[in-house]
Amino acid sequence: MEDNRDATDLPATSARFGFLHVHRFLFRVGLSIANAFAWIFVLQYFAAITNTLSDALIATLAMYGIGQAVTILLTPISAAHLRRGTKHSLVFGALIAAAAYVTLGATLSNTLGGGPIGLVSAPVDGPTGWGIAVFAILLGAYRALYWVPYELRASTEVHGRSRLPIVYEVLIALMPAFAGITMAVVPYAPLRLLFGSAVLIGVSLVPIMALRDYFEKFSWHYMETFRQLFRPGNRRILSASLSGGLQGAVLFLVWPIYVFFLVGSNYKMLGAILSATFLAVLLLRYAYRRLARRMRFERSTTVHIAFSMSGWLMRIFVGSPLGVIFADSYSHVGAPRTSHSIDALTSEQYADNGSFIDEYTALKEMGLAIGRIGACVIAGFLFVWTTPPMAFVGMLVLAGIASAVSIIMERQVVSGV
Repeated sequence: MEDNRDATDLPATSARFGFLHVHRFLFRVGLSIANAFAWIFVLQYFAAITNTLSDALIATLAMYGIGQAVTILLTPISAAHLRRGTKHSLVFGALIAAAAYVTLGATLSNTLGGGPIGLVSAPVDGPTGWGIAVFAILLGAYRALYWVPYELRASTEVHGRSRLPIVYEVLIALMPAFAGITMAVVPYAPLRLLFGSAVLIGVSLVPIMALRDYFEKFSWHYMETFRQLFRPGNRRILSASLSGGLQGAVLFLVWPIYVFFLVGSNYKMLGAILSATFLAVLLLRYAYRRLARRMRFERSTTVHIAFSMSGWLMRIFVGSPLGVIFADSYSHVGAPRTSHSIDALTSEQYADNGSFIDEYTALKEMGLAIGRIGACVIAGFLFVWTTPPMAFVGMLVLAGIASAVSIIMERQVVSGV
């Protein structure tokens, strides 16, 4: 693309970079606070209804799967509307994300407000589950709608090399610990956290208004997008995305619940573990990349598979908070860069860094969602057929295998093999 800017355009361009940084910072802080415990809150809600852990786990998986199904159905529509501009995508995506957490807070008000920390023992009155379903639907719609303009994202990554983003990352990494302390000491903490995160996400809309609108092309109509998804020529893209999505569901849904039980349903401890892990990752990632370049294994498929699978298998033998921090730090630091990148600090996984690049980005996002649904189905069967500990172990092993498949398929797509 030809760059027609002159010197007078540079201050405005730099300002746009700053606006995007401010938006992403506020938005990711809100996500980091809410996503740290949101699905654990959902699990507690269903545990209060069913009084059976396995049923509560299956219900939570079902709601998570509903959200992913909404993402699949709405992604082709969302991508097609980028032809009319990307600013509205950011605005409506953020608004829907805020509405999702407000809905979850309102639903939990009868269950968690002022109640005991841990699995709720009080009965739940009124309709059961519909509020959680609305939360899942809204969260799935947000994932489908929220696209960062690729041109602006790429320019920001080039021009935004300063220490300020590192400060942002550290602050975001501390949010789970803040949320855990809030759960331990503040009355009605779940509601305050969810509503507070929604406010932060809402405030993040202000700098978006100063951004210039960008326009993207999407050449496929709705049904053709689904035909392209399952077209033989796109089999490697779909396989890589399916495997990545399965791995993402285990990482951001199954594994946090496992750790929550491991620490005795202690929110403060869970928040401290998450923040300590994220800070360790920020500290070690740069050193690891320098070592990888020096040892010349940064592009080695074999090394990446070994790191990825060993990280997942290491989680099976974790039995203490320090073990969780070590295993998670090891896994995140050694994770290869792929087209289905993981933002561990906000418990989010995006295709192509959440930026719309071309039609195949939409296919990758849909494939990730299908993979997450597959993980929910498999985990549900495991919780029915086996004990919860065995089901958790089975999902960790499956995630390790999926990570290897994802890396192999991703490299084949890149190399065109």
